[in-house]
Amino acid sequence: MVIREVKGRFAGSAGGLLWHFINPILMLIIYLFVFVYIFKLRVSAGRGAGASAIYIMAGLFPWVILAEGLVRGTSSVIENANLIQKTYFPTEILTTKAVIAPYLSYGVAIILLAAYTGIFSGYSWIFFVLPFILILQIFFTLGISFFSSTLSVFFRDAMQLVQIVISVWIYITPILYPLSMLPEWAQRLMYLNPLYPFMSIYQSLFLFGTLGPWYHILLATVWSLGFFITGAFIFNKLKYEFADWL
Repeated sequence: MVIREVKGRFAGSAGGLLWHFINPILMLIIYLFVFVYIFKLRVSAGRGAGASAIYIMAGLFPWVILAEGLVRGTSSVIENANLIQKTYFPTEILTTKAVIAPYLSYGVAIILLAAYTGIFSGYSWIFFVLPFILILQIFFTLGISFFSSTLSVFFRDAMQLVQIVISVWIYITPILYPLSMLPEWAQRLMYLNPLYPFMSIYQSLFLFGTLGPWYHILLATVWSLGFFITGAFIFNKLKYEFADWL
């Protein structure tokens, strides 16, 4: 179902899956040009533009996967209203495949970045750690999507709210800039941002070859399990009413 989700989105178009990559590639080029070459972003002293580019890519690739997963996961129930009304099956499959599908396509970019880091920086062990972080992110995204897809059934403006949150979230998370650029009070508040420990782990992994502080891993795990358990509970409680509201 995940493979069909990816293929079916661009079925019949001349470009096919190529269109799936054009938008994030253009977005990446624009961000790299603006932040690295215009604003001269440097992630740390003594590191050049190459390190800044890796820093941005290390955060931007996972972000694109998460953002698309949230958007598609939120609309997964409403878009399959006819199927839910006519057939009895585990409805959570619809949200799950919508969340996992971006990993099948955009995950290639993360693998290529990991290969580059492993070859030129000697961080070959990154391939053993990366799956664990990606699985945590899947549970994180899935938990939020379970909640937002449920909310969208009873409150149709939920999709617009998710779009707004995604538009703001990328700028209040250190993805396009290092945490050190923020004032001290803002750095402390960043620990209230559920996405921050994930981005910090990715950036430390690709740029420095470490997982970063241990409490970032702990925070990422807690946020993932917390969102997943809560979202799955709400979804499971209300999914039997979906057919009536759709």
